[in-house]
Amino acid sequence: MTINLALGPVVSLFAGILILIVPRLLNYIVAIYLILIGLIGIFGWGTVHTRAAALPVPHPPISAPPAYAPSSVTTSA
Repeated sequence: MTINLALGPVVSLFAGILILIVPRLLNYIVAIYLILIGLIGIFGWGTVHTRAAALPVPHPPISAPPAYAPSSVTTSA
């Protein structure tokens, strides 16, 4: 099981909740949000991949190609 969590929407949600709770901090919250979104865009921290440890990912079986075995050639005289 793989969980893909994008960091941008999480930061947006957190900033929006803070603005609703404390509207006086609007300038600071917007400034911090813009800085974080800029850093996410520059350094590519857009998604965080986590994998559940309890559920192993099944891998297909690995099979070797058949060995080359030339057939014996017999001739009748």
